[in-house]
Amino acid sequence: MAIVLDPNEPAINRGIKTVGIGKKGSKSLTSQLALEIVEELKSGKVPQAAQGAFFAGLCAKGIEPQEEVLEEAFVPGILKEPSQLLKVIAADAPEFVQWVCRQLLKGHTLDKHTAYDLGKFLFSDEPGDAARGWVASFLRVRYETDDEYEGLLQAMDETLGDAFKIPPPQGGPIIQMAEPFDGVDHSYMISPLIGHALQAHGYRVAYQVGRNSGPKSDMNLWDIAQALKVEPALGNADIAKEKSGFGSFFLQSIMSKALDRWVELRHQIIKRPFLATIERIINPLKADILIASAFHPPYGEKMVTIAERAGFKNIIIVRNGIEGTIAFPLMRQVKLLLSARQKDGTFRRHEMLKENVPLVDTEEMIENPKARDNASLIKAYVKHGSSGNEHFDLRVKITCEGLKEALSWFHSKHG
Repeated sequence: MAIVLDPNEPAINRGIKTVGIGKKGSKSLTSQLALEIVEELKSGKVPQAAQGAFFAGLCAKGIEPQEEVLEEAFVPGILKEPSQLLKVIAADAPEFVQWVCRQLLKGHTLDKHTAYDLGKFLFSDEPGDAARGWVASFLRVRYETDDEYEGLLQAMDETLGDAFKIPPPQGGPIIQMAEPFDGVDHSYMISPLIGHALQAHGYRVAYQVGRNSGPKSDMNLWDIAQALKVEPALGNADIAKEKSGFGSFFLQSIMSKALDRWVELRHQIIKRPFLATIERIINPLKADILIASAFHPPYGEKMVTIAERAGFKNIIIVRNGIEGTIAFPLMRQVKLLLSARQKDGTFRRHEMLKENVPLVDTEEMIENPKARDNASLIKAYVKHGSSGNEHFDLRVKITCEGLKEALSWFHSKHG
């Protein structure tokens, strides 16, 4: 499939979108785009993280003859020795991190301990943003391993503020819900209404939210929470003070300044890095249940495994949800990946297929959805039991029914 690029974007952004897609999607640069990138590099305007992400994608893909012109931004022959290129662009990174970058270049995977040590650097304020971009791009292109995810997640957990490390107040089972932090760009989100329904059944609901890190940019769950006038939790104790009825919102910028700093880096890296997967699995409350989503097939099973390792007892990953969210589509099948911890510490997994009988002729398609409009639909639904939007109401109904069925499976499969 051809890659559609916006000519108004910086050349380095277009370059990353061309060479940094992944195992199957990366393409070669055109001669013209390569020349434009050279000029940007020479001008000194390319952020370090973007340089790292671009050249990692380029090296992982393999360098074509028309791309060798990029050497003009450095010294002749440097692209024939990518390790030398790495030494130039990531010169300010610690030696250990440069070594890790070379290991990734050679196609090696990292064990859990090395990934943890790398994570300590990634989420520090040490220099080395080009290395951060390089690591994020290489891991993405070849897919992260479970051990790499676990080590990185451990390092992320340690960046949480003290108020998010204390045990939560006693109460009902805690469900952590997490939508992609870049939200949606052609549908409305229903997550707060799912939380509202779950809380009515005695669960306590907490959402992982954060600033929009892209690539989508219209609205995310935190934008909607703000439109609903919901205040973020300032610590784990605040789950006992929740008054909106929707649940508590745990905002990344309050929980961890180190993780929030990556929002700007991700805007430079462009393509979704490892954080897009595991930032939703950080579990400050030590919640019993995780409900999250994955659109691309490999990531559904990966998220289940990472969540098991992160300490969740019960896990629901929605595959093929609308725009990669938890919300069920109205016109196609949705798959729920379930995992329940047993008494002996092992996990029992199950796949639940939900065949939706189409009750509408087309799937919802909203151009540039706005958080305030989404919030209005949510408020109307809570007040009247209907938002006045047929697609929205049906999506709430079938999603809540499907998740209720999944939760019932947990109650019957703990052994």
